Amino acid sequence: MSTSYTFRVLDTDGSVFGKGCFTYDGPPGDVDIAHLLGGAQGSRGPKLTAFFYHDSVVGTLSLTNLLSFNFTQGDQASSRFAINVWNVPESTHGLTAGTASPGQLGVASAHRGNGGELSCKGRKLEFPKLAEATTVVEEGETVIPTVDLVVVIDSSGSMRDEADTLSKVVGTAIDSAKTKCPSNLRTTYLGIEGTFSKTVFTTTVRNYLTQTAKVDASLLKGRTGAQATADETKEDAARAMEDIATHFDWRPGAVRNIMFLGDEPLEGGLSLALSSTGQDREDIEAANRAIEVAKQTGTRLHTYMGTGKYSSDAAKHERTRKAIEAEYARVAQETSGQFFASQDSLSAFQAMLEKVICGSKTDPRVTTTEFCCCQEYVEQRGDTAAPR
Repeated sequence: MSTSYTFRVLDTDGSVFGKGCFTYDGPPGDVDIAHLLGGAQGSRGPKLTAFFYHDSVVGTLSLTNLLSFNFTQGDQASSRFAINVWNVPESTHGLTAGTASPGQLGVASAHRGNGGELSCKGRKLEFPKLAEATTVVEEGETVIPTVDLVVVIDSSGSMRDEADTLSKVVGTAIDSAKTKCPSNLRTTYLGIEGTFSKTVFTTTVRNYLTQTAKVDASLLKGRTGAQATADETKEDAARAMEDIATHFDWRPGAVRNIMFLGDEPLEGGLSLALSSTGQDREDIEAANRAIEVAKQTGTRLHTYMGTGKYSSDAAKHERTRKAIEAEYARVAQETSGQFFASQDSLSAFQAMLEKVICGSKTDPRVTTTEFCCCQEYVEQRGDTAAPR
């Protein structure tokens, strides 16, 4: 392997006047190199394979012009650097400078070129620095996902008081999230076997799927009035999530999201007559089916539990609320969704929406380019001074 070092000649004000570079055979680290013109007797250490120095006075001088060169890198006390480079035999252009150490600049004792002898200008030689590869980090591109979000509400009487508020909360959060980032979002609002006037929930799940998505009604799992009571059909949340995940007219490549708003168990509502917590086996099994279908279709289920009154007995009410809340949370967690309860702030809901709909960036692209050749380095413009 080969190793390159760069060095600079500084003007009296500390600005860069000239730049140099050298390369030798061998790894970086402790090294002791003495080079005499043409590799004459007295040279030692690894072989120099390249040397270039350039400033506006001497122009560019290379390895063939290097009369002597000493570079010791290792013990701090003995590390040193000195050069003597001239266009022999004319010797009209050249530089003699040294000895520099890591903590001390060397003196340019001879400096001649355009303008004649310039040795009394007080310029100094820096100790070399290892030339490292150039690493460029390019910022990742913004990827704007196509997102479909279906907001579904339990349309039973217990949700009537909350429907208008929830409608405004959801709409406000979505609008705010959209203003913060580029997005390709489509939002659809649906009620389960019912709607609420003067809200965004003006279309039922069944009507949307059969009329807009053109799905055969016999394929739907949601129950009709002939199969259950009116309130039970409006509270079949798990069945609604299963039907939407399976039959909604998702856009190609869209990130699929269902946001359910409710306050009762996920299969036909409360079952207090059968269970002390309002949950029964049918509720759990329906939720399990919805979770499985969501996973199969790549749909994330988000749940929001509103306030409800489950019993006049405070202890029983709280026990029921916690059981229902736990099931809402399980459905969201197992499908990589988010769970929210009525006590959560609007900002928390909005933050979730931003994660769902906002564009993301691809990982930054990191490219590493080996150090350029010495001549290219020393002849780069823009950071060396004009002669004074």
